[in-house]
Amino acid sequence: MAQSLTSRMSRLAISTRNIFTSSSSISKHNPSPILSSSSLQTPLMHTNILRSLSTIPKQQQTRTIDITNNSPDFGATSTLPPLLHSQRDAENFAAFVHANKHHKVKPFILKRRRHNLKSYIGNEKNIRHSPWRMNLVCQFAHGLTVPEALKQLMFCQKIKAPLVAKVIRRTANLADIRDGFQPSQLEVSECFTTHGTHLKRLKIMGRGRSGKKLRRFSHIRLVLREIDFPTKILEATSINQKRKWLERLAIAREDYEKARVEKEELEELERLAAEVAEKQRKEKEAESAK
Repeated sequence: MAQSLTSRMSRLAISTRNIFTSSSSISKHNPSPILSSSSLQTPLMHTNILRSLSTIPKQQQTRTIDITNNSPDFGATSTLPPLLHSQRDAENFAAFVHANKHHKVKPFILKRRRHNLKSYIGNEKNIRHSPWRMNLVCQFAHGLTVPEALKQLMFCQKIKAPLVAKVIRRTANLADIRDGFQPSQLEVSECFTTHGTHLKRLKIMGRGRSGKKLRRFSHIRLVLREIDFPTKILEATSINQKRKWLERLAIAREDYEKARVEKEELEELERLAAEVAEKQRKEKEAESAK
């Protein structure tokens, strides 16, 4: 994967001249030329804007490049799925973004994509622990993917680290039950602690004085969000960061395919079991009728 991405980067200087000449020749005959999706295999150095798929009615749903389109939707960021269909498409997109890294995507496009992502809320209430100390544990998990957050909490020496890991696993299981998302497809979007209902206690002090102290309680709020891999690749500043996200994308797709196959097998077994139970019921009814 890394070798193919680097090789695409090395072919930029050779391919740029051909693309400039081909695009200029096309623009003379056709005012709005559209290149096929195979042209994405060679990243473009000049300004190319990917046409949104929603504006192409009754055509094959493939990513196309419209050179004359001045839409702010650079890289078709608003139309790409969070989990790209194949590793080849992901590598092509990463190479295209790296070649055009001087272009910036409009903030409203990224905000719209984040708004459309699915999120899952988990919480744990009335924890007998200081919220300030609990926040130190939550900082280990915030902003990481679910597998990486669990690794960080596994080696964290804080006493409440297993509790935070338990909340993350429980919320990830909820995402799997509802929409079939695997832990490698989720990231910790929010993880923080708030104050609970504190208990007032008597504080004994010197010289016969007394005061009050608080037995502090805290609540954990956790939000797991679906990982938007095209946005992560787009926001990566170096080619090594893009490679890491491509590796995570490959792992997430593999986990998703395994889970899908297991789910289909389980549904098939349940269907066969229901057929066998129905057949046995009919046989018993026939025997009782005799």
